[in-house]
Amino acid sequence: MKNRHGGTELSLRLYLNSARRPRTPDGSAGEWAGFADGTTGIELEAENWPPLLWWALFGRADLREARIADTEDVGTVEHAELLSQWGDATYPYLVTDQSAALARLRARRPGLAGRLGARYGPVYEEFAALAEARFGPYVLLRTAALAGDDGVRPQFERTLADLERLDAGGAVADGGPVDGLIADFHRWRHTDPVWLLSGAGVGDAWPSAALRERLAAGAGRRKSGRGGAWSRLLR
Repeated sequence: MKNRHGGTELSLRLYLNSARRPRTPDGSAGEWAGFADGTTGIELEAENWPPLLWWALFGRADLREARIADTEDVGTVEHAELLSQWGDATYPYLVTDQSAALARLRARRPGLAGRLGARYGPVYEEFAALAEARFGPYVLLRTAALAGDDGVRPQFERTLADLERLDAGGAVADGGPVDGLIADFHRWRHTDPVWLLSGAGVGDAWPSAALRERLAAGAGRRKSGRGGAWSRLLR
């Protein structure tokens, strides 16, 4: 079954959007057809799980629930199929207002950017600038691809609670969800650090060419400073 959320069935594509309302579009009200008219910024995409900088926008109070069937507009074949399969079952998603998202990014930067390493500081900085310029009045994390897994909401809650430790100047828990996200980033950072931390936009919307150049320049300086031993960048 083809659907608007990433291929057949509910494939693991997640999206970060700006939105006019403090909720996801409601298919029972036919709102998906006009969703493009409700956005004022770009759409970012990620696979399998929200990347770290998306998490940094939200808190536990931002968790909402929506019906799986309502990820498609009523009156469509897709909506009817989802309703038949899932009934009134719901899935968790996240939405917050732009000012709260930006405040969290600022408050959490000391606890996150240092763990990522100075080389990747520009990703955090430019993502925050993108959120300020292009996401609003609300920031919506669409997670319909994760629907049907009862373990998702508890994991969301644990991850957001872990991040909230940073809001008061604390540190994330050793071995906790955020620690795991950071460890995964360092394990795979040599592939595409921007994608790992923040997803990607359509075309040249994100990341910018300037950010790519800054990261490439940083990699070049480290490479020359360490005798050209590229493998050391991965340590």
